[in-house]
Amino acid sequence: MTRLLVDALVPQGAGPDILWNGERGDMALAPLTDAGNPAGLVARNPLLTALVLSLESDARGPRDPLDPAAYDLRGWPGDGFDVDVAAGEAPLGSTTWVAFRHPTDEDNARRVIEAAQVALKPLQDQGIIGDVTVEAEADPAETRIRRSITIARPDGSILYSGPFAGLWEALGAVASGAGA
Repeated sequence: MTRLLVDALVPQGAGPDILWNGERGDMALAPLTDAGNPAGLVARNPLLTALVLSLESDARGPRDPLDPAAYDLRGWPGDGFDVDVAAGEAPLGSTTWVAFRHPTDEDNARRVIEAAQVALKPLQDQGIIGDVTVEAEADPAETRIRRSITIARPDGSILYSGPFAGLWEALGAVASGAGA
């Protein structure tokens, strides 16, 4: 089984608006009376929250290629009724979780790269972020895939560039200005 390095906690007050205890998280919803965001997510830092939701939420995946009779129903509940394709929206999340079912090799590293690119594409399509570069290196001896992501702002300046020793840790670095 492959492990991805995504286990660190976000530093106190530095990151997105998801309360996370290392095993599960929770988000706050805006009231229905909110004119600009009725029943949407409340966010003090909307960009970091969008990045976390895109990269860390488990998107609905394909049938399991190792067991085609099995289907994993992961996915963001809103994807079933609230995806506005015309506005550049797409199902939320990443299929990086599929990598855990495969050997730690270069094929799986490519799978991790593609999953991150697909997960961030809706944010690019909506003009929220600019170019994204993802690299992943398989380390079979440690059964790990190390992932680095460079995320640019729409103006081309770098929002974050570096290894993701832990996504929460990396986003905390973005919030503190240490990531670029």
